Amino acid sequence: MIEMTPKLSHRQLLFASTALLGANIGSSTFSFAMGLFLLKNYSSAAVFGLSQAIGPVVSLLIAPILRTFIDKVSKQRIISAAQLLSICGLLLFAALLQLFKLDFIVAILFILVVLRIADQIFDVAYMASVTLIVNQHDIPKLKSYEQMVSSFSTIVGPVLGAACFTAFGMNFTIFIVLELLCELIALIVMRWLKFRAEPQITAVTATQNELAYIFHDHLLFFAIWLGSAINFFYSAFSIGLPYIQIHILKLSSQVYGFSEAAMSIGILLTSLVLSRKSGYAQPLFTSWRTAVGFSGLFLVMGSVLTIGLPSKLIFSIFIISFNLIMGMMLAVLDTPVLVWMTERIPNELQGRVFNIMRTTVQVLMPIGIIIASWSFDHVAAGSVFLVSGILFVLIVVLYPRFFNLSLKGV
Repeated sequence: MIEMTPKLSHRQLLFASTALLGANIGSSTFSFAMGLFLLKNYSSAAVFGLSQAIGPVVSLLIAPILRTFIDKVSKQRIISAAQLLSICGLLLFAALLQLFKLDFIVAILFILVVLRIADQIFDVAYMASVTLIVNQHDIPKLKSYEQMVSSFSTIVGPVLGAACFTAFGMNFTIFIVLELLCELIALIVMRWLKFRAEPQITAVTATQNELAYIFHDHLLFFAIWLGSAINFFYSAFSIGLPYIQIHILKLSSQVYGFSEAAMSIGILLTSLVLSRKSGYAQPLFTSWRTAVGFSGLFLVMGSVLTIGLPSKLIFSIFIISFNLIMGMMLAVLDTPVLVWMTERIPNELQGRVFNIMRTTVQVLMPIGIIIASWSFDHVAAGSVFLVSGILFVLIVVLYPRFFNLSLKGV
């Protein structure tokens, strides 16, 4: 039995953050390289959209399988197995390209599926392990550190990816090697973590239905629904902004990389502030209020695109500033509600509930991506953002009132 002293809990914070940093830097660089390759070689937003839609679809398909063992098997073993799956998938991806000369698009689809399966397993197991690796007092700090690590990685990833593109072109070997090294570092450091004994799964908790638990807890259901709505509408940004920069305005890869990094800088700065908090007085209300403001960003982008800006330089400055603000809002949206959920959900149910949560918040993403991809190919970009913003504002504002939920104080 491990005694989680304050000193050990602090050391665990550093280990977990270091492991996530290693994995995220490799993943961010690798993802940026694939996305930029698809944008530069295929003129349709649908091709880029397909690469973005694969992940949520895979997550949806493996969710029923994951729920059968996530709360029954050691979380540390599950995390290690997920990282080994990523490493094996990358090695096979390299073999498909170098030895078997498989078509690049087919190989990309393969590795996207493998990495998403590994990521889904890792993320659910890790989210359910937070209470096992740190004291409750350190949970808000750990969640903020996770946001900081993620945002720092996505600052470094696009810049590093753009630099590798300039130096090596489409020699994907460098990206594969970099991702493999990062995954190995993450695997080694994650094995250094010490896990508390996991809660015993009784006959009652083993058969307890996580869906019934979620539906019974109206506030938890609202938190999951809010995440689903944000992810659905965020598809307009994730598909539209890269498409606008590369194909409509034809901005350079460097500008694209810095605009992507700006969002992460916003998340990093805000997460740094949030990491100094020991808790949140009104986490759900804070996230909901921020979601209302976030929906307004769609209207701002739509208005700017409709009116137009006089030069590429001015738009470059605008898009970098816009992404910075969007990143700040995303941090405030995510961190408080994740801490609230970690503390609210019973330990013996966390694996299954977080599995449902991750699946549910992504289930609308493929639909959103398909709609956004078609829209940006056939409709003016400004109109797409304006319509998305109006719908988003209405849904987020009206939902609590429609279901008579009082979020103040929660």
